[in-house]
Amino acid sequence: MLETIINDVSGIFRATFLAGDWIALLIAFGSVLVASLFMQRGTQIGSMTLLALVLFAVGGFFRGYFRGAPTDGATQGDRAVTQLETSWLHFMDLQAGTLLAYFIAFMFLILVLFGMRSVIGR
Repeated sequence: MLETIINDVSGIFRATFLAGDWIALLIAFGSVLVASLFMQRGTQIGSMTLLALVLFAVGGFFRGYFRGAPTDGATQGDRAVTQLETSWLHFMDLQAGTLLAYFIAFMFLILVLFGMRSVIGR
């Protein structure tokens, strides 16, 4: 069980932060950076990880919204609703282990950046 979780976390970490296109990497690192800058104490790691995941999801939504060209006759509202439905369905298809892996990967990077900020700030 523990080996499965570690493999899931390392796979999510590699897929999100080490492989992928530049826009996805920018969204992921930007959300982690913002969350680590907002973090005041180490006890806020849970809420800051959730903040980073929400920022990552919102960034992915906007990326999908602005990526494609509008179809004929579709309004901006139609595109937003379609992208929101697509994003929600993608979220609902995620397994609990994958969500946990995202949480752990983001938490690890936030802790690293917060630790570096704390050491440099002293």
